[in-house]
Amino acid sequence: MTAAIAPALLGRPFRKMNGLGNDFVVLDLRDGAAVMDAASAKAIADREAGVGCDQVINLETRNG
Repeated sequence: MTAAIAPALLGRPFRKMNGLGNDFVVLDLRDGAAVMDAASAKAIADREAGVGCDQVINLETRNG
């Protein structure tokens, strides 16, 4: 993966899933230790330098 990924996301477990010709990266961010930003999502989705996917899905806790 590229250095454009936020340091807090590096080394976090993830799942890559697919369905109907699309692939997804699912990250569990419910512990609140990391926050996804646009640059990190783009770096993860990059098929040559990242994991490669159509969509990045974050599991987060709901506040409120």
